[in-house]
Amino acid sequence: MSSLPDIPEAMQRQLKTLGAELDRRRSLSASLAGYDEGGSAIPAAVIRARLTNAYRLLMGMANAPWGSLVVDSVLDRLEVSGIRTGDKALDDAAWSMWQDNGFDSESKLAHRAALLDGRAFALIWPDGDSESPVISVDDMTQMVVSYAEGSRRIRTAAMRRWVDDDDQTHATLYRPDGIFKFQAGSTAAGGETKWEAREVAGETWPLENPYKVVPVVEYAVNRKLKPGQFPFARGEFEHCTGLLDRINLLTFLGLVVALWQGFPLRGVIGESIKYDAVTDDDGNVAQVPQAPFDAQADHLFQLENPEAKLAEYKAADRANLAVYPELDQLAVITKTPRHYFPLAQGMTNISADAIRASEGGLHAKVASHKSSLGESHEEMLRVAGLMRKNEVVIPSSAETQWKDSESRSLAERADAASKLKDILPPAALMEMVLNATPSQIARWEAQGGIATLLAGVAKS
Repeated sequence: MSSLPDIPEAMQRQLKTLGAELDRRRSLSASLAGYDEGGSAIPAAVIRARLTNAYRLLMGMANAPWGSLVVDSVLDRLEVSGIRTGDKALDDAAWSMWQDNGFDSESKLAHRAALLDGRAFALIWPDGDSESPVISVDDMTQMVVSYAEGSRRIRTAAMRRWVDDDDQTHATLYRPDGIFKFQAGSTAAGGETKWEAREVAGETWPLENPYKVVPVVEYAVNRKLKPGQFPFARGEFEHCTGLLDRINLLTFLGLVVALWQGFPLRGVIGESIKYDAVTDDDGNVAQVPQAPFDAQADHLFQLENPEAKLAEYKAADRANLAVYPELDQLAVITKTPRHYFPLAQGMTNISADAIRASEGGLHAKVASHKSSLGESHEEMLRVAGLMRKNEVVIPSSAETQWKDSESRSLAERADAASKLKDILPPAALMEMVLNATPSQIARWEAQGGIATLLAGVAKS
């Protein structure tokens, strides 16, 4: 390591700034992952009421991943079918880079990470043994990108940070003027990490970046027009975590009612008071008299006064703590169709037209995401094109093609095709109405199937 240079103070500050933002995002991502997987943090109201033991006992079998439903309802409608540049050779080259990196599946991972956390990242770098560069996907727990002030397109730097199997922290800084690799060194006063240059066999330090661009592209959704080197982005349910906590709290209280107040009580008059050993959240054990109306399954309530008279003490109604109104709110705020969530009365006599109408907000949201994610896919392929052995220049006019996300039967598509066959060119008809991908259209053209298909449409 002695032959490697010391890290300039300006670069140390840049690493510190990027690292602080990465730390903030890692904390947020861990919180959102809990809601996505059905294991969210215990609501503050439960902690203050000192009911955490009961909450853990009951919610282990009742936590529902409502966040996952919100994310997946959008994810299922985001599927790339091709890249269109207006030049057949460029289209084929772009799609070749896409397929070489398995992006039919990798793009789904990027989309899901972006919908969950608000952002995901694609790292592009050439592979010496391949015609195409290697494209890898990261979430916001390991990668961060900074932009020129006030811009959401001009990338100034990116950093990937991770911990290896030996518990050594590494970082790679990607800048237009080079690729700088580091490992965590000494810790200064205040716990600040000092980075040292990391030597990689067969590489210079820094590694040359002949492309003069930051080779990391960010996939961001739900942007807002806010200044700063780290532009705003938001996950699909990030703004609804308080509502999700309320749903979980009501679910917990409903289970309390079901287990401790969901049964009729039997009474004994005139017996001595009974005591229970109770352990609180701090592990302290105390002898506590049973309450006169201790509403628990298979328990007796007690009265010291033998002259007391009792009215009927019925089982509590769990329906008073139903979460359906909260699910209504969650559906409206996140534009998730209401019938995707459990309904109090189930689904009865709902027409197909009514279901489609309820999905209008979802389709509008999907269309918005297609614009932002499509721009990122195009920029990713543009950077990748620079790194091919035979450079491919993807123009700014390139467009990402998406599969139609709305539900239509084959009969409806055929009817639309018959009405548009004299208006749209054949390829557009195949793409827009029949939801065919460019590769399918090319295969049909080679097989002479389009003319046969159009002839069939004309007869319908």
